[in-house]
Amino acid sequence: MSDTPRPWPADDLESVPNCPVCASTQRGLLYQDLTDRVFCVADGFWNLYRCAQCACAYLDPRPTPQSIGRAYAGYYTHDAEDHPIVRRKGPLRSLLHDLINGYQNHRYGLQRRPALAAGRWLLPLLPSLRSAADAECRHLPSPPAGGGRVLDVGCGNGGFLLLARQAGWQVEGLDFDPGAVQAARSRGLEVHHGGIEVLGDRRECYDVITLCHVIEHVPDPIDTLRRLHALLKPGGMLWLDTPNLDSLGAVRFGPHWRGLEPPRHLVLFAPRAMRSVLAAVGFRDQRQHWRGLSLFDVFAPSEALQTGRPVSQASHQGRPPLCDVIAELREMLQPARREFLTFTARK
Repeated sequence: MSDTPRPWPADDLESVPNCPVCASTQRGLLYQDLTDRVFCVADGFWNLYRCAQCACAYLDPRPTPQSIGRAYAGYYTHDAEDHPIVRRKGPLRSLLHDLINGYQNHRYGLQRRPALAAGRWLLPLLPSLRSAADAECRHLPSPPAGGGRVLDVGCGNGGFLLLARQAGWQVEGLDFDPGAVQAARSRGLEVHHGGIEVLGDRRECYDVITLCHVIEHVPDPIDTLRRLHALLKPGGMLWLDTPNLDSLGAVRFGPHWRGLEPPRHLVLFAPRAMRSVLAAVGFRDQRQHWRGLSLFDVFAPSEALQTGRPVSQASHQGRPPLCDVIAELREMLQPARREFLTFTARK
């Protein structure tokens, strides 16, 4: 894509007069003429509206389902490489990497190497790293006796499916991106091409269903959650992660916030709305989790966007500014202000 994007073709746009979350027509313009500054692969200028009733935000107009695939050319799910929380580079990072592996091996039944067994005791003393390690494993419970089934919706290259299989689960995934599906299948994984509809009339056949940064990409999130509820066995667990429109970063960076990502992010949730929607479709025992490490995952790229640098050059290289460290500590103590809405819930 050139430095100045072209308009998205009018015939490939659809109007969104009602909030996709609560159906209200009452709204206000949040940001105007947003562009794809994260991956720089999608044309178009996009308006984001905030619902006056549920406080969620959504694009209007947005790409049609038939055309939105163009916004995913070169998207990161094509990449078959998995990216660790901490790269094994230098003595300190190597130590942290091996401690994380030791913690995850103990907590989730993995066999990651190299690993330090002391991680099971030491990592809980580093809350941000421990939270990131738990989120990478998506807070998986132990598989039930006789085995259990995990479905990852929007599985990308299949990195999490490999992790869950190592933890003892039978795994299955789906993704609408053909490049991602090809990458996952090349790793020996059972992955379907398409959305939930490709599973047909299946009911109550999965013990765990996960969605990592998926719900913000679907045009009808409520219908998606209803279908997932039907696919779960009674007592089964949903794990969901999505950007938080009320986060510290969203307020601080405004139109430069990394979580906006138009036009791929169609709907952005507020915390109260997420809780209400999960309850409305039948989920119980909701629990919000902290993902940790927002200073690297969100603040650094948002700062790059704010200063006009490419996101690919965003890195604190282990030396984040004090304001980002303080924000990370605030996130731990203020669930409603965390960068991500990370929830588990039961059917």
